[in-house]
Amino acid sequence: MLTKKEVEVLKLRKKGLKQIEIAKRLDISQPSVSAFENKAYKKIKDSAEVLKLAKELGVNKDGI
Repeated sequence: MLTKKEVEVLKLRKKGLKQIEIAKRLDISQPSVSAFENKAYKKIKDSAEVLKLAKELGVNKDGI
């Protein structure tokens, strides 16, 4: 799951803000914004891979 801060950062990036602008808006450092963004994208990528594997294995939401 994405953290609240990761979601906030992604939403602001979607609006076109740069990392430094997000940092100022959220009162955190630019490296922190970068870290939140990178962690969020990694989690999204990992989730997509898990979903793909589950589909290939024929696993549904009930585990069958």
